[in-house]
Amino acid sequence: MAAAGLMAAVWLPSQNDVASADTHHRNPARYGRSSFSDDFTSGGLDMSKWALLKNNGTPVGDGASISDGEAQVTRVLRSKQTFTDAFGHAEARIKVQRRNGVWRAFSLLDADGRVPQGTIETIEGGIDPTSGRNFHTYALDWSPEEVVWTVDGKPSLRLVRQDDGGPLTLVLNLASDGDSAGRMEIDFVQVFTSPSGPPTASPSGEPTTEPTTEPTSPPTEPTAEPTTPPSTEPTPTPPTEPTTPPATTTPPPPAETTPAAAEWATFTKYSVGDLVLFEGVTYRVLEAHTSLPGWEPTKLPNLFEKV
Repeated sequence: MAAAGLMAAVWLPSQNDVASADTHHRNPARYGRSSFSDDFTSGGLDMSKWALLKNNGTPVGDGASISDGEAQVTRVLRSKQTFTDAFGHAEARIKVQRRNGVWRAFSLLDADGRVPQGTIETIEGGIDPTSGRNFHTYALDWSPEEVVWTVDGKPSLRLVRQDDGGPLTLVLNLASDGDSAGRMEIDFVQVFTSPSGPPTASPSGEPTTEPTTEPTSPPTEPTAEPTTPPSTEPTPTPPTEPTTPPATTTPPPPAETTPAAAEWATFTKYSVGDLVLFEGVTYRVLEAHTSLPGWEPTKLPNLFEKV
């Protein structure tokens, strides 16, 4: 199904709105190079970063305000920056009441201003909070092959792209098949990109810890020679102590049994220290995360190490 069918053919449940994401915060340490960010703490909407549009895509000059570090918009909000890296991760904390379709709140548009064309599928019921009662953290992970939406850390939608790559822009969308939500509130938006793989803890994917330099000990001062002449008296020999039999050696405790490693799988929540099996090799998880397609242990050395 083409992306145009995204609006008509995909139904996502909204009756059971997921829990509020009030406890969710940005964690830039998880990713590398930040390509775009706005926490809306200035006096007004930064028009060097954003364009306000009518539902038909025509630019407008008003429709946004800033209050208490949150943007309140009544128009479609599109980033002026275009992201050309093949891989990216974008997050936005949003409160909005709208029609079904998680892409309606936070999405990517191609060079023609459309959702990238391809086939769409829901994941685990397609979580889509639409009530507007609470803030929720929406995230997008894109690659040349697909786009994955998550809500409050739970996968919701996957779009298998018809065409690989291409420039993308962000859109925070109030438009819904000709209708519009009354208002959207946005706490922050942040984007991380990478040209060669999913954004990681450092742009190169290597650990960022600096090597430790061992301190150099100061040179030892020479010891002064004693000024007292050596004694000529014989040194008394201490009495020989009886030989004590060696103490009984306690056998070492049995080695701990290493837990079995489970096969690595996508959309699985891993904790630090978990063991996973991938292509016949066991890896230890270095950082807690939820796996996404393309995040195999062989591709993310900052998240996994061979055992």
